[in-house]
Amino acid sequence: MKMMMKDIKPLVHVLLLLLALSCSTSWVLTVAITSSSDAYPTLSDSECAGDIVPLRREVYGDGKIFDISFRYSEDMPVWGSDEGLGQFLWLRMSMKNGSLVNVSELKFIVHSGTHVDTPAHVFDNYFDAGFDADALDLDFPNGVALLVDVPRDKNITGLDYLAVTTYDDAIPAHLVFLDAREIVLVEGVKLDHVQPGIYSLHCLPLRLPKADGSPARCILIK
Repeated sequence: MKMMMKDIKPLVHVLLLLLALSCSTSWVLTVAITSSSDAYPTLSDSECAGDIVPLRREVYGDGKIFDISFRYSEDMPVWGSDEGLGQFLWLRMSMKNGSLVNVSELKFIVHSGTHVDTPAHVFDNYFDAGFDADALDLDFPNGVALLVDVPRDKNITGLDYLAVTTYDDAIPAHLVFLDAREIVLVEGVKLDHVQPGIYSLHCLPLRLPKADGSPARCILIK
């Protein structure tokens, strides 16, 4: 069983912010992440969708990226269901059916896959006070992380499982971790392909006001 411990240190990311004034005199803000390569490196202007397969790079500068987020699927484990996640993605608008664009819709509980728990998850007073996914400090999931492989029957604080402990002990454990609002639980991380060591951790939840948790995309960089 694997766990991560982190010494938080801010990491700088460069964002290119483009402000454009539209014809209606309203401001439009576009955020583009600068990159030394294309987002889809296998694509070219002369190729069509039927001839290519997107290839995702897993490098950042001189480092290797390890994606520790689970890929969403209908049969993936999910909190509160013995049947798995079920259908979670619909194509509401389709170009094949005459729409100008393809538009997908998502629907699933926030404690699905790799996700973050907030104090509002198990404390109603924190829920009312606004300790939700939108209020989480952005520095907590970004910094230096230590990944260790812990044998069974040891006391640990984080694990590669859907929740921080077994189902029967889930609520008491959450109460202990989240009561002081100093620990944020990231659950359901995928660590079976990562070796123990020191990494740079980047894990960001969605900005979801009034949500007691949030899906998160988490990566390690070596």
